[in-house]
This record gives sequence, C-alpha cells and structure tokens, in this order.
Amino acid sequence: MKKVYLLLILCFFLLMDGIPQYNMQLTNPEAESIIFSNYDPGAYLPSTIINHPDSILYGIINDISKDTLQAYLEKIDSFYNRNSGSDTVSNSHGIGAVRRWIYSKLEEISSSNENRLIVSYLTFEQNICGQNFHKNVLGVLPGKDTTNKEMLIIEGHFDTRCEGVCDTACYSPGMEDNGSGTVLVMELARIMSRYTFDHTIVFTLTTGEDQGLYGAKAFANYLWTNDLDVKACLNNDVIGGIICGNTSSPPSCPGLNHIDSTHVRIFSYSGWDDSTKNSPHKQLARYIKMQQIQRINPLLETPMDINLILWEDRTGRSGDHIPFRQRGYTSVRFCSQNEHGNGTGTPPDRQHTTNDILGVDTDIPPDGIIDSFYVDMGYLRRNAITNGVNIGLLANSPPKPIPVFNPVASGINIEITGSDTVYQSYRVGIRSEGSGTLYFDSVYAFDNTSNFTIFNLIEDKEYYVSVCNVDNGVEGLFSDEFTTLVVGLREQHSISHGIYFLPVQPNPSKNCCKFEILSQNPKLVTTATIVICDITGNEMEQISTELTPGKTRILYENQSRLKGLYFCSLIVNAEIIQTRKVVFQ
Repeated sequence: MKKVYLLLILCFFLLMDGIPQYNMQLTNPEAESIIFSNYDPGAYLPSTIINHPDSILYGIINDISKDTLQAYLEKIDSFYNRNSGSDTVSNSHGIGAVRRWIYSKLEEISSSNENRLIVSYLTFEQNICGQNFHKNVLGVLPGKDTTNKEMLIIEGHFDTRCEGVCDTACYSPGMEDNGSGTVLVMELARIMSRYTFDHTIVFTLTTGEDQGLYGAKAFANYLWTNDLDVKACLNNDVIGGIICGNTSSPPSCPGLNHIDSTHVRIFSYSGWDDSTKNSPHKQLARYIKMQQIQRINPLLETPMDINLILWEDRTGRSGDHIPFRQRGYTSVRFCSQNEHGNGTGTPPDRQHTTNDILGVDTDIPPDGIIDSFYVDMGYLRRNAITNGVNIGLLANSPPKPIPVFNPVASGINIEITGSDTVYQSYRVGIRSEGSGTLYFDSVYAFDNTSNFTIFNLIEDKEYYVSVCNVDNGVEGLFSDEFTTLVVGLREQHSISHGIYFLPVQPNPSKNCCKFEILSQNPKLVTTATIVICDITGNEMEQISTELTPGKTRILYENQSRLKGLYFCSLIVNAEIIQTRKVVFQ
C-alpha cells in the first residue's frame, strides 16, 4: 500500500511539473470583465469611430515612429538589470521598476485615447531566481462586438538576462532580446488604441521568459482555465537586430556580421506530421505572409519578405508562443532573420550578455551619441507594421469557414454552406506537394458565389486546399487544409469513394518500396488489399491493411525478388479502386 501511495505522490508532482499551478489573477476587475466579454461595448466606443480597414492600414504604416521605439528602448535600458529575480522595490533599477514604467506608459496611452485601453497586471506565483511573485503587464482594448468572444493577443517579454541565468546584479540591457519585442508591443498599443475593432486586443508584456516561459505559461493557463477564446497570438522575440552572430541557432543566418534588414522569420508548429506542413499555426503564418505581399509591401519604401519556417522555434530554443499553442491557441513567433547568438551568452555574440546593447558611438573622439545601431529602428518599425496590420485585420475579420471539398477529375470543387454563405466572397489558397515552399502556390478569389471549382491541376499530384471568408474587403483566417490527390477522367471510381492509391515510391524499386493510400472519407474505417500482378494477370502477392482517415503507409519488402513490370491494384469491399504500375529492378 505504501508503494502505491508513493507512486501517487510521484505522479502528482510530475503532473504539477508538466502543468504548473500559478494562482493567476488579474489585478484590475475591469480588465477581467472585458477579457471575459462581460461588458457594455458602447461604454468603450470613442467619440469618433475609425474602423475602416484602409484607415487602420494607412494609420499604422504612417504613424508608427522610429523615434518613439528608440526612446522606449533607451528608457528600458536605464533600468540596468531586468532579470525576473531582480529588485522589485527600487524605482530606478530592476524588474519591478521596468514593469511599473511599462504599466504607467500604457496608462498614459489610455488617457490620450479616452481611457479606452484598460491596463492591468496578471500576477502569478512561481519561484524564478529566488523571487516567488511576478507580474505580466496587459493593455486590454475592448472590442465592439461581444457576440464573438475570440480575442487577439500580441506579446513580447520584457525580462532579460546576462550570461548567468539568475545573475541579478549584472548590467543586462537586453536591447535585442527582448527590448525590441517589448517596445514593438508598446508602440502598437499607442497607435492602435485610436481605432475601433470588433474583437478585443490584448497587448501583453510577459516576464520570466528567459528562465522557462513562465509569464506566457501563466497567461495561457489563465485563459485556458477560464475557457476563454483566442483567435490568434503573435509573439515577438528578438525582432529588431539585423546583424548575424557567430553562434546563431539554426535555421538562421549565413555567418558572423552578415546584415539582413529586409527579411523576418515566422516560426510556427507544423502539427503532428511535419511532411504536410498542415496546422492552424501554419495557416496563420501563411495569412500574415499573404497580407504582407498584397497590402503592406506596396506601401513601404523598403518591402519586407516573410520567411516561413517549418519548425516551431530555432534548434534547441523556445519562445512565449509555445505555451499558447500547448493550450490549443493558434500562435506564431516573429524573430529577426539575423540573430546575434544562441542564448548561451557565448562571446563574441551579444545575446544573453552585458553586450546586448542598443549600439555604439564610433566617433573619434566619442561624442556620446549612438551612431552605429545593433537594433535597427527602420527594421523594427517595419516589423511593428507587419504585426499591427495583421492584428488589425484579424480583429475585424470574419470567422474561419467550414467548407465542403469535393474532388473532381483534374481539380477540386468547393462548396460553402451554412452561415458562411452570407459572405459571398472567398479566397482559396492552394499548396502542392513538392513545391518547395510553405506558402500558397496560388491564391484564388471567388465572388458572388458559394460554389466554385478549380480545374487544370496536375494529375497524380497531392494538393492542400483551404478557404477563407472575406467581409468588407478583409480576409479571415483560412480553414483547415484539405488534402487531395488530383486524378484524371479515367480514375473517377476513386473519386466516388474518396480513396486514392498514390503513386508507388520509389519507382523503379529495388529491394523495397512504399505504398500510400489516401482516404478522404472521414467515416471510413475498413480493410483494404493491395494485389500485385504480373503483366499476364497472374497474382504474385496480396497485402492487407486497415484504412483510417488520412494517409495509410505500407512499406513493402520485395522478398519474392520480383523483377520487371507489375501492376498493383487497390481493392476495397471487393472493388478495384485504382491500379498503379511499378518496376522492380
């Protein structure tokens, strides 16, 4: 009995370690009411409502200020040490001073915008470097439509560190990691508080990232525990630097001192099967890239390229978007294309060292003015624009549709049903297998119809298709991707069953090959048989397998030493669905 009791205790502590308990609380009841959608939207409407998509787009692009971003960075640099375990009492240095300053700046922003931005701390308990009580800072901008309770989150962590994880006495400017993300979020709060959005936006500054993503975990757990809805979360971490370090974590930059001020990486979770790159998080990343190409770049003097990354974060690294994904919320991470370090504080790289400074004075003799910046204000401003425009669009966007996909010969038919038919304007994103990109190969526009077909797709090629609603010219998030194998007129039988026998790989084959069966019938759970015959029709071998929705993969070992041309037929319920050729060498 004692062993069982000890086992239960061990399991309890393992569970506690995997899902920490925080005692999370919002200090401002008004902010909590808004996050819970228990408020009167009319009480937060401005005297003049500005909510047209173009007004928001141009306002964000024109008004985000490099000077303000730099002033904010210089101020947070003055707090000397921002380790999560540092001083909480002083007004001039330490984590307590910087979070109070952020809080006060958000209150100033609110007072300049008819007190519409509701500021609060999110407190939580966690032992971080000897400190047990911590505070995130939130600025909550109420949406005008409480019928759809999905909120938007834009975040960056304001804590930083030196070489030592818990060094609370060192000078830790943390200008790239993550002063840049902190001031980006603050500047967007300043600009976006002027506008009115359907959805609530939460400008989130977290702590404890450098010791274990604790602030983000606390907020994600708070939302999840209270069953609150999040439409998207955009995390910004190391988002202003343009110089490559010597140890930058892959996938990253070419080498030491390489400069890149025109690309930004977006990391996101690919789902359980990396081979398809198919997940809501990847769909959010594709949405952001689409808006950059179509709306933002034509208005910028220096266009930006969005680099979609397959992985959720850099090798061996993590960020504050991950706790939100783990709680089921759609999230991505923005990160500079060039990063100056791998987080270990290894010289000559600046990340997590006392040298993560804003820039240097290169004059001889020095005049005390920074003239060579490590955090590039133009680059940081452009990344803030990308974040702000996408958050603004999503905060006024229609919901994600649930289309019906119907494979047809050489194409795909898409039917919009239910409440989604009210929009009568849709975008269809298509990716193809082997295209070499995570982004859409093509984006199609359909208007004044809720039933449309895309033809002339390549036969025997796998495609990933998704749809978004468009309302008032604003696209919503794309639906989950539908996987289809395009077949020709001679293979209509497979279309009617929603079962496809994919081409044999490799072909020709030697000792083994791979059979793949794609089932697009979600209710189908049945037995299938692959029959291998020679060119005269003599049966050589049978392979049976259980089919489930999605892909079924079978590795066939040519133990019979077959050689030459053979025909492989997929049989389901005594019917030949499809036949493939294979050459064994």
